[in-house]
Amino acid sequence: MNFTNTNDNLRLKDAAAYIGVSKPTLWRLAEQDPTFPKKIRISSRCCIYRRSDLQSWLASKEI
Repeated sequence: MNFTNTNDNLRLKDAAAYIGVSKPTLWRLAEQDPTFPKKIRISSRCCIYRRSDLQSWLASKEI
C-alpha cells in the first residue's frame, strides 16, 4: 500500500504546511508535546502523519 498518494496521509513537509508551521517546528512539536500525533514511519527514510490526527490535535488546541 502506498501511503503517500492518499489525501488522508501527509508527508512531513505537507503536514507542517497543513498546521501552519515550519518543518523544524513540526519536529519540535513531535519531540516536546506529548499530545501531538505520532508520525508513522513507512520506510527508513519516509514518515507520514494522518490528516485526521492533525485535525483532531488542532481542534484540541482551540479555545
